[in-house]
Amino acid sequence: MLSTFMITLGSLYSYRNMIRSKVGEVDLDAHKDSIDMMDDPYDLYEEECEGEIADVKQMINEEKKLQKQATMENTVKNISAMVSVYRLVPYVFFAIAFIVLQNNHMMHLWSYLIGLAYGIVIGYLVAREWLV
Repeated sequence: MLSTFMITLGSLYSYRNMIRSKVGEVDLDAHKDSIDMMDDPYDLYEEECEGEIADVKQMINEEKKLQKQATMENTVKNISAMVSVYRLVPYVFFAIAFIVLQNNHMMHLWSYLIGLAYGIVIGYLVAREWLV
């Protein structure tokens, strides 16, 4: 229970830090306002068209390239939260605790799984109170 509690708490803490750092970088003037986003989310009625693509296959290929590029950029930007010390240390503790229990023949699977579930729930509730 303690290991999943620490994993949940560390994960939420590292993601909170990542989001706070990203929010500070956002330029609000560069984006459309919320009413424009609701009225025309895909810029279908935008008066200035940048140029229409006649070939549909070419347009689809360009969109796929942009999507792959956005996925890679998003992964690189968020790698700091995935490989955070706040997450890695609890995972190491989790692995060592499992090995110790198994080697000492103290492992009871159902009790272990119930403890993991309680740790996740309690970790989430504590993180919600502490990190908000």
